[in-house]
Amino acid sequence: IVDWGTDKKFSMSLYSTCDQISIRFHVSPTQRVRNKFAVEHYAGFVEYSTENWLEKNKDQLPAASAELLESSDFDLLGQIKKYVRSERAKIAMKSLGKQFSDSLKILRARIDTTMPHYVRCLKPNDALEPDNFDPKNIVEQLRYCGVLEAVRVSRAGYPTRYPHEVFITRYYMLCPDRSSDTGNLSPYHCEISANLTEEQKQL
Repeated sequence: IVDWGTDKKFSMSLYSTCDQISIRFHVSPTQRVRNKFAVEHYAGFVEYSTENWLEKNKDQLPAASAELLESSDFDLLGQIKKYVRSERAKIAMKSLGKQFSDSLKILRARIDTTMPHYVRCLKPNDALEPDNFDPKNIVEQLRYCGVLEAVRVSRAGYPTRYPHEVFITRYYMLCPDRSSDTGNLSPYHCEISANLTEEQKQL
């Protein structure tokens, strides 16, 4: 971000550059007037606005990084030194990246202490009529919400695998041969778990 940059100039730069070289970048005459553009993702077109774009992305460079760049004698870095923005304040301020990272760590720590469950609500039809199930409508919602992509990734990479002990402990009540004491595993499940090798438990 440079001092003379504006949202309008940023928009014009995107239109002149990306519109010619990227098939996923789209901008209509109406979007040009409103400083907007669209990018085609796997789920469809997503519209973006450049309003306050530069202000939202005005991240200051950490002081240590700025000093490192300024002390370098590399020709390329010497050419971009004039564009480096670093706040030399007495009170150290966190960069946007650092703020986001800290916020993400707090959220992750909070999630780790809970057992979150998610419910995806789907609209069966646009008319909101009972007993009217529109398959095309449902598939579009699943695709645009990223559910189908998540399922595809899950099937391809198996990102989450329960160890056998955890799986049995959680779902043993579905087995008709379970013990009447719900606090313990049935002998059947204990026998299965005892006969598994460490390699089999991780499959």
